[in-house]
Amino acid sequence: MKRPNATSLIVFGFSLGLFASAHAGTLGSAVFPDVPGGAYFDSAVGDMYAAGIITGYGDGRFGPGDYVTRGQVAVMMQRFKAHLTGQNIQVSSSSRTVASSSSTSSSTTSVQDTTVNSAGSFRFTTGSFKTDEDKGSVTINVIRYGGNTGTVSVEYETQDGTANSGDDYDITSGKLTFPDGKTTATFQVAIADDNESEDNETIFLKLSTPGGGGQLGSPDTATLTIVDNDEGDGTTADASNTNGVFVFSAAEYEVSEDMGSVTVTIDRTSGTEGAASVKLATTNGTADATYYDENTGTLSFADGESSKEVTITIKDNTGTNGNKTVNLKLSNPTGDAELGSLSTSTLIIVDNEISSFGNGKFKLGDSSYDASEGAVVLITIDRVGGTKGEVTVDFATENALAKAGDDYTETSGTLTFKEGESQKMIAVPILSDTKDDDRETLRFKISNATGDATIDNPFETVITIQ
Repeated sequence: MKRPNATSLIVFGFSLGLFASAHAGTLGSAVFPDVPGGAYFDSAVGDMYAAGIITGYGDGRFGPGDYVTRGQVAVMMQRFKAHLTGQNIQVSSSSRTVASSSSTSSSTTSVQDTTVNSAGSFRFTTGSFKTDEDKGSVTINVIRYGGNTGTVSVEYETQDGTANSGDDYDITSGKLTFPDGKTTATFQVAIADDNESEDNETIFLKLSTPGGGGQLGSPDTATLTIVDNDEGDGTTADASNTNGVFVFSAAEYEVSEDMGSVTVTIDRTSGTEGAASVKLATTNGTADATYYDENTGTLSFADGESSKEVTITIKDNTGTNGNKTVNLKLSNPTGDAELGSLSTSTLIIVDNEISSFGNGKFKLGDSSYDASEGAVVLITIDRVGGTKGEVTVDFATENALAKAGDDYTETSGTLTFKEGESQKMIAVPILSDTKDDDRETLRFKISNATGDATIDNPFETVITIQ
């Protein structure tokens, strides 16, 4: 084979260097075991991998010393061009077989029109929020998933349901900006307390107008229920219910398309008295019936039963199609059970033609969070780079200027991710006090990954109490 000459390597390296400077953040050594940390190409490999332009072998190696063919260079440059221009990648109409470091396995493909959106999509963490009217405000969490490249934005707004703006809550709208690499953001909705005994009231929440290449995901609308404290209901999103609260075990699941299936767990938390049931439905996100088998039906829980597992069949294909999503939703609880805050979730089907897939690395969703007194801040823990096997990670809060017991509730433990689970959240309650405090801070850290998983940056975040 003819090796690339020095001039072509310099020109190609210069092109990739310009691109990497605009999308720095991921290191190749954090993804591939054979990429030396600190090598001159370490950041370039990470940036190109994050953008979906180059990937590794099926065994998880990158092969930094391997040569590429002219055909492989053409594929990489085509992906580079598509990433810059936002155009779709057209696969040749003539069938072909490819085996290379830019494709994780040999494959035969036919004409397809696909787009890999590395900028990500936006969704609420759940389709149903709930708060007591005497809480003063509620924090609404928005997630960027499926990609985190570049600075993106999405607009949000509240709309009257049965609640009236001005009387029951303050109308709220604005824009959330996600810098390169950031995956979570929040906004506050102020709630007005009154002395009237009335039914629970609702507010509609809506995401719109994504910018910077981001897209709307699902759910992009949600309902916020204001629970009337004058009736003594006292119910919160996942409050105590002896008959049970139905939730997904994870906010996000992930499976490589060549794994055949993924198991999704539905938990019955808070209580298990009596028989109860809940309906599960899968619907297309960016995936359609060629990527998975629809799984919709009613799950029946016997007295004392606390969880059920559902298997979703995944279909492998040979095209370079990018990651795809499936929407998961729980509805219609019976037996006096109710839905919890994680009544919706997302399944990501990873394209094994462009991504390696292992046990994963743990990282926090953001390096900083803001929270109001009396609110609860949700810390996102992501498992990236694969969801094979069951793994665990420890988490804990630490005092900074804020003190546990006075300013927040100390929170620590071990979080278990079953195979297929890629994102979970930890709630840290923030306490109210009568002091006129300056902005106080606490730290939240993850450590001690098990099951061949590792820890990645950021592994520590700072929570600022406003």
